[in-house]
Amino acid sequence: MLMRFKKWLSITRSQNARLLLLLGIILFNVMLWLVSSLITYLIEPDLYGSIASSLWNSGITWMLEPGFYDPSVSVPVRILSIVVIITSMITFSGGIIAYVANLFATIIEGSQKGKNSIFIYNHILILNWNSKALELIADYRFDDDTTDIVILSDYDKNIVEAQIKRKIYDVKEKSLFKKMHIIVKEGDVYSTQDLDNVSLGSAKTIIILADEEKNAEERLDNPDILQIKSLMLIANCILKPEQTVIVEIKNEKSLTLIRDKIAREHNLENQIIPIISDEMLGRLIAQTILYPRLNQVFQELLSFEGMEFYSIKQGDLDAVLKENPYLIPAFSLNEVLYVLADSEKKLNAKRLEPFSLNKKIKIIKERKYPEHSVVIFGKNNKLPYIVDSLSWFEKDADTKVNVTVVPANDPETIKTHLAGIDRIDTILVLSDDGLDTKDYDSDVLVTLLMIQDLAKSHNAKIVLELLNPKHYDIAKSYNIENTIVSNQYLSRIITQLSKNRDLFPMYYELLTYDADNSSHEIYVFPADTVIAESFPVTFSSFAELINAIYYGSRQEYMPIGVIHDNVLDIFSGDLDHNKKIVIEATDDLVVICK
Repeated sequence: MLMRFKKWLSITRSQNARLLLLLGIILFNVMLWLVSSLITYLIEPDLYGSIASSLWNSGITWMLEPGFYDPSVSVPVRILSIVVIITSMITFSGGIIAYVANLFATIIEGSQKGKNSIFIYNHILILNWNSKALELIADYRFDDDTTDIVILSDYDKNIVEAQIKRKIYDVKEKSLFKKMHIIVKEGDVYSTQDLDNVSLGSAKTIIILADEEKNAEERLDNPDILQIKSLMLIANCILKPEQTVIVEIKNEKSLTLIRDKIAREHNLENQIIPIISDEMLGRLIAQTILYPRLNQVFQELLSFEGMEFYSIKQGDLDAVLKENPYLIPAFSLNEVLYVLADSEKKLNAKRLEPFSLNKKIKIIKERKYPEHSVVIFGKNNKLPYIVDSLSWFEKDADTKVNVTVVPANDPETIKTHLAGIDRIDTILVLSDDGLDTKDYDSDVLVTLLMIQDLAKSHNAKIVLELLNPKHYDIAKSYNIENTIVSNQYLSRIITQLSKNRDLFPMYYELLTYDADNSSHEIYVFPADTVIAESFPVTFSSFAELINAIYYGSRQEYMPIGVIHDNVLDIFSGDLDHNKKIVIEATDDLVVICK
């Protein structure tokens, strides 16, 4: 019996020392009450009359009312009462107060470290922490809806919160500061309990980011193994049909593994979206090389500011164009119509009468794409996708894109690789994504200094890729308008997908060139290569311009904006609003077409 008690005592002390301490305090004071009351009765039986009376009028009174002292009783009882009062003040009042204070301190410490559970729903749950997470949070500030964000990672909660605070301060001038709750929890993304503590089952979207620091430290053969482990755990949870899981990956092999072995086996093909970040960004950069003005277009369309893409299932493009004065229908894909609108509330708006086109214009039927010469400085994981996209564009546009890759920025290497090149249209400078985060873009900024004279001598446009948005102002100080902040672009795509997973096929369509003109992309064409009229050409409204070009091109060109004097104007609001629009020959038209 004694051995069993010692075993229980040892286990309880190891597993729950706090509970054992509380039981000890209570047991000791109960014994103090009983023993002191019994001794008091034995000393003064006539005064208390019975043991029960002594229990309620002696020991318990001294313990609960430490200030009580009765000088009328005998000296032994007085001495005993003093002993009980002092002992109970230390063990009972002091012990309970210390225990409760320690319990409160534990609760506060747990809250400060983000280890307590939280009840929340319809929130965005971000697992792991990297530089893209800050851009995600920054872009959600422009969302029309109130967005609650919960972050779970094993990073120090105070450090993460400090980074978020600085980022929000940087963007506060650009946002309306809409109400948004950001909750940081410190825990293990591979723990079911920690996932339950952040209300995994009630999240609208779960975003699994790459843990870049761990990948670098552990030198993993598969850079996506940590994300895959998280996804395996989440896939075995009971996910609701409306929940979306977005996974950031680097390796194409991981794509097959996720789609065939995880999503398919758990019937989650429509809910799990694996994004090869390098591929998506590489294809976006390739399009910006060919059409530098697209950088402005993507910045607006991939943000919650201004016009955004929405999906309408079973929507008819021509019907929407005629009936809704707030939408620009882009194209249909897999029985889904993708449209541009400045608010989801406008998706069901209707004209009192269908739009009637009175103005007709002539459109140039043949498109000619001039030969393009590109010089790329630096290498990173996006480079193969950039070169691949440029190759597909050659076939799509029946033209030639000459690509020269310069692996280093020292003068001798530049001279060697550029020998014999007499024409450069665009210079792309890639950022080394293998550097530590504190060293991001250092190579780009040094190269920028090295190529200034080269760009001027060829009158070439410079496209910079940056990883850290803080360096954007440095690039602008050198009049580099076409600066692509990769992490920012990817984060914006993820934020859009977190609100509507049906947009993923559309983004892949827009960013992918093909060889048979079957996919849609966004182009920026000089107005005089599209419109076969005498300039300037005037329109009475955005709706008239859109319909005139769309139907004039036999439903090939869908105009969505115009660039005049380097200022981009994406058509938005009430497209029927009576407003004189003048298109000059020097303007650029932003169109979606095959």
